[in-house]
Amino acid sequence: MQTFNVILMLFAAVSAQQPNYEGYQVLSAIPENDSHLKLLKDLNVKDGLDFLKISTRFETPAEFLVPRDQIENVFERLSINGLKYNIISSNVAEDLKKSFQLRNDEPRVFGLDKYNTFEDILSGLDDLLLKCPSSASCVLEDIGLTPENKPIRLFKIVKPSQRKIVWFDSAIHAREWLAPATNLKLLDAILSQEDPNAVSLLNKYDFYFLIIMNPDGYSFSWESPDNRLWRKNRTPNPGSVCRGTDLNRNFDVNWMNDGTSTEPCSDVFGGSSAASETETQNVQNYLRSIGSRVIALTSIHSTAQMILLPYGHTDSNEECAIPADHEKQLAAGNAFADAIENTYDTIWERGTGCSTICK
Repeated sequence: MQTFNVILMLFAAVSAQQPNYEGYQVLSAIPENDSHLKLLKDLNVKDGLDFLKISTRFETPAEFLVPRDQIENVFERLSINGLKYNIISSNVAEDLKKSFQLRNDEPRVFGLDKYNTFEDILSGLDDLLLKCPSSASCVLEDIGLTPENKPIRLFKIVKPSQRKIVWFDSAIHAREWLAPATNLKLLDAILSQEDPNAVSLLNKYDFYFLIIMNPDGYSFSWESPDNRLWRKNRTPNPGSVCRGTDLNRNFDVNWMNDGTSTEPCSDVFGGSSAASETETQNVQNYLRSIGSRVIALTSIHSTAQMILLPYGHTDSNEECAIPADHEKQLAAGNAFADAIENTYDTIWERGTGCSTICK
């Protein structure tokens, strides 16, 4: 009987950490009114559905994962509320297996036009050093190691004197493979110096690129189809069978505020304490050491078309907190979003993290 109980406990631990997506579906829904937006928010926040793409405005599609035992209920609620939807994937497990098989059939080599493993990215960064402009110096710097002993590696493009720094980071959420792919493109654009804007920017600023902020989680998401949608890091949580903390909600500024969970099994678990995670500590300590020089810091995600500005929390009156220089930041955010829209004919929302996502 004791052996049987141990087997059950082991099975529960494995199941909690590596969900089987057999029978799961991915739906796409486009809200057309406030009640549609409220339903989508309820499905995300109250029902805990995993949203791969969020929507906070009309005519902007949301994409979300529905477990097999909730499909009938979700279909019914969408229909009752008149929210039209499409089934993007009728069996997530099968689609993940197919995509992994196609990827395994490809040669393992770093490329700027493909998704890359963590190991290939490290190799690719070594190669990109050779593209360093003659007027600058390019340096790789490890700002720390993860619990699994992987480097948190910066690619720095600098010139003499203590110039202001433009910082880009990505892959704080493991499954967002498009984010580091985008960051690598930005790095290559600055290195290549083929665009006049890139030349002008490098003449004024140093550039720091942190391609993979969550190496353990990112590497885990590459290991098998069942791991593909992993979001957090991989640190064990004492007292729970569920691993990982959402590093994006672990920094020690306004920790455990809006949109953060105290439940270790949640994808938005904020950790056991503020800055409890090694990755968070390494990054925020490094940023504090160069803080006075950082003129712009952009964290790249791939879940929505938004330019999110500080802050992401509410104040004591439950109103969205606004920094003193909000108007200046909003002007920069608008210029950022307008440039993308004009180039790609897309629509980008802009505003504080609180006003765009939490409210």
